[in-house]
Amino acid sequence: MRDPFPGSWFEIKKRLSKMAANYISFEKYREICQADGEPEPIAQNSLAVHLHSLGIALNYKDDSRLRDTHVLDPHWVTNGIYTLLNDHELTETNGELEIDCLNRLLDPKDYPLERHDFLLGLMRKFELCFPFQDDEKRYLIPDLLDKQQPKAASQFEPSECLNFRYKYPILPEGLLPRFIVRTHVLSDHQLRWRTGVILNFEGNQALVKADPQDKSVSISVNGPISSRRRLLAIIRSDFDRIHSNFKFTPKELVPVPGYHNIAVSYKDLLIRENKGRKSFEEVVGDELIDLNVQDLLNGVDIEGSRQSASGIERRDQALKLFYSYSHKDETLRNQLDTHLKILQRQKLIQPWHDRCIVAGTDWAKEIDDNLKRADIILLLISADFIASDYCYEIELKQAMERHYAGEARVIPIILRHADWTDTPFSALQAFPPNAKPITSWSDRDEAWHDVETAIKEAIKDIKAQRIAKELMK
Repeated sequence: MRDPFPGSWFEIKKRLSKMAANYISFEKYREICQADGEPEPIAQNSLAVHLHSLGIALNYKDDSRLRDTHVLDPHWVTNGIYTLLNDHELTETNGELEIDCLNRLLDPKDYPLERHDFLLGLMRKFELCFPFQDDEKRYLIPDLLDKQQPKAASQFEPSECLNFRYKYPILPEGLLPRFIVRTHVLSDHQLRWRTGVILNFEGNQALVKADPQDKSVSISVNGPISSRRRLLAIIRSDFDRIHSNFKFTPKELVPVPGYHNIAVSYKDLLIRENKGRKSFEEVVGDELIDLNVQDLLNGVDIEGSRQSASGIERRDQALKLFYSYSHKDETLRNQLDTHLKILQRQKLIQPWHDRCIVAGTDWAKEIDDNLKRADIILLLISADFIASDYCYEIELKQAMERHYAGEARVIPIILRHADWTDTPFSALQAFPPNAKPITSWSDRDEAWHDVETAIKEAIKDIKAQRIAKELMK
C-alpha cells in the first residue's frame, strides 16, 4: 500500500494486459521492459513479483521447470489443467497420462508441444500429479484414480494395527489425492485409489483411507511393531504439511488399544501430560476403564517428536539442513526426504531444498541465503550433479568453503555411479557405507536408513561441539 511505482511499470503492465498471446518467454518480457523504460534486471524481477501477486501475469521463477514462461492469461493455465482433469480418456485410464497424448487432449493452437512440460510442471508444483518412477514420460493424476478399493485394504485388521485418525469439520475433496502425490515414492500403482492408499516402508505397511461421510481419515499400520511408529511419523508429517494450508485445524484422535472404536483427543492427552496427570478414566459401554496418558502418547509418537499442548515446537534446537542436488535426481531426493521426515519430526533438523521457494521470490537469493544459514549440507552425488554448473561451480564451492571454515558440515551422499575421485569433496566421508551408490542396493530402505543414521550422528556431534564451545567461554 502506498509504495511509489515508477510510471514505466504502469506502461509495461498496460502493454502486457493488451497482448493477445496467452504467454510469452521471460526473455520477451525483459525486452518489453527495456523498450518501455525499465532497463534494470532487478527492477524487472521486482515488477514480475507484483504482476504475479496481482494475477495479471504469472511467473513461477522460483521453479526451474517453470521460470522461463510468463503467463499473460491465467485462464490459459486453469483451462488447460481442468481440460485434463475432466477428460474422459484419462478417466478411463484411471488417471494414467502419457505425455504424447497431450497432443490429442489439448488444443494444439493454444497449447503447443513446447508448452506441455510447463503445464505438467505446474501440476506437479501444486501436487496434482507426479511422474512414474520407472518412466518420466508417464504421469499419474490421483484425482482420476479408480474409486474402487483394492482387496489388499481388507487385510488391515484395526485391532492388530497401530491406529491414528483425523477428524475434519469439512473433508477437503483433494486431500487424499494431494497426500498420494506427496507420498508416491512409498506406494505401488496397484495400491492407490481415489480415497486411499497403501504405503510400504521398512517392512511396514500403512492403510491411509478417507471416509467422506464421517469426514475423517483413518491410518492403520501393520508389520514389525518396533518400527510402526516410524512410518506413522512420516504419514503425520505429510498431513501436517497439507493441513498448514487449511483455515481450520483437524482434530487428531488416538484410538484406544483393545477398543479401536473408541478414540481420545491427542491434544487432550498432551494437556494431561503437561499438567502431570498420569492416567484418567474413560467410559466404554457399561465399563469404566483406566487409561495411561504416556502409554497412549508413546504409542503414536517417536522419541523427541512430542509437541507442547500449545503447539509451539522447539524449532530453535533443530539444525538447518540444505540439499544440493541435480533436478534429474529429484526422485531419489524425494526418497531421502521421506526418511529424513523422521528426524524433522523429532525436531532435529529443518530441511530445505529449492522446491521450498515461495512463488515470486528471487530464487538465486533464496538458495544463497539458505546455503549460508545451513548447519548441514547434503551433496547428492551423481554424474548429473557433477555436470551441473550451478551445483558444482556455485553450491559446491560455497559448501566446501563453509565446511573448512567450520561453519557447516558437508556430507556427500552417493546416489548413482559417477567418477568423483578428483572432486573437492573426495576427501570427505561419503555415505552409504563404502560409498556404495544408493541405486546399487537391493534394499534401498537399508541404504537410506544408513544415511539417516549417519546424519543423526552428525547432528549429535555438531551439538556436542557447540556445547563444548559454550562451556569454554
